[in-house]
Amino acid sequence: MEQQKQAAAAEIDPKQAEVDEKAAKRAAIMAKVAAATAEREKQETQKANFFGEHPGISCDGCGAAPLVGYRYHCSKCANHDVCESCFDLWGNGKGEIDNQLGGQKLSIDPADHSFKVYRDKSFKSLVKGVKQEPVVKKTKPNEPCPCGSGKKYKKCCGK
Repeated sequence: MEQQKQAAAAEIDPKQAEVDEKAAKRAAIMAKVAAATAEREKQETQKANFFGEHPGISCDGCGAAPLVGYRYHCSKCANHDVCESCFDLWGNGKGEIDNQLGGQKLSIDPADHSFKVYRDKSFKSLVKGVKQEPVVKKTKPNEPCPCGSGKKYKKCCGK
């Protein structure tokens, strides 16, 4: 009788182990899906916020102007911007960037540069459905003061 109970328990244990193994695999897959979803959302946000036209900015690598796409700005240099293609060629310091703008002296040492995706006030997004930041109109000195006093801006709040 006891041997029958042990035999029945042995049959249940492999089935339970199989169920536990499937649950562990399912949990691992769900974690990977959640990580991939988070990465995709991050990339979409980055694309909406940084992918577009950068008027008045030229690439220091290939000389393209205006920059269209991602703009990479060096945080260590005063005025050093490259387009997405030149940044890919540079390969985070493993490649090389040509300097098509002869008037600007640039270091080719990777330690001298730290490129980050960048945008400024002149940025125009190319992604549909993205709201642009509203342009705040500057009050001119001879216009009525926005505080409602009725005086000119230069005589009221513009002092």
